Amino acid sequence: MAEKPHINMVFVGHVDNGKSTLVGRLLYELGEVSEQAMKKLRDEAAKIGKATFEYAWVMDTLKEERTRGVTIDIAHKKFQTDKNYFTIIDAPGHRDFIKNMIIGASQADVSVLVVSVYDTVNNKDEKGNIQLLPQTKEHAFLCKTLGVNQYIIAMNKMDAVKYDAEAYNAVKDALVKFLKPIGYKVDTIPFIPLSAFVGDNLKTKSTNMPWYNGLTFLECLNNL
Repeated sequence: MAEKPHINMVFVGHVDNGKSTLVGRLLYELGEVSEQAMKKLRDEAAKIGKATFEYAWVMDTLKEERTRGVTIDIAHKKFQTDKNYFTIIDAPGHRDFIKNMIIGASQADVSVLVVSVYDTVNNKDEKGNIQLLPQTKEHAFLCKTLGVNQYIIAMNKMDAVKYDAEAYNAVKDALVKFLKPIGYKVDTIPFIPLSAFVGDNLKTKSTNMPWYNGLTFLECLNNL
């Protein structure tokens, strides 16, 4: 049997938009993290008042990362799908650790830009227009500059906007307006509405978003 292609995939985006949670939940859904290990992380997170951070802690293993609730160093994990073998690179979103993000992105074949629909749709200028968050724009630009040539946009935290199609479309439009002029072929890039924490549209199609007819996150990974 032919060996599966190997793909380096970096997760980038603004701080607290859910990159580590998405990676952790994906690994859990694929059976790479056991139920027992997940329960331990859940209990440890709750113990220090960080409930809902358990999936992020699959990747954020440093004590300071867990205390502060942000990724500091790049972390690597391996997993495989039906068609591809992946090394995941979880890059920091905080602007203080941009050097580490650049190191992670420079190794990547594919970039997953994680964008919180909830945080972005509530980030408006004085005229009421949606403004993309700073590291959303910076990381997207850097990935393009560093020569990454395959992209997936993970439109995260859909649960926090009650799975609203209008919120999704508003943020998608803002992204397209930014990404297209810097060279992204937006017509070929999947913009997947999902909830990393709940698991919507990661492995199976979510019944919470019947208005979305596109691929799940896992299906997009198989198409790379």
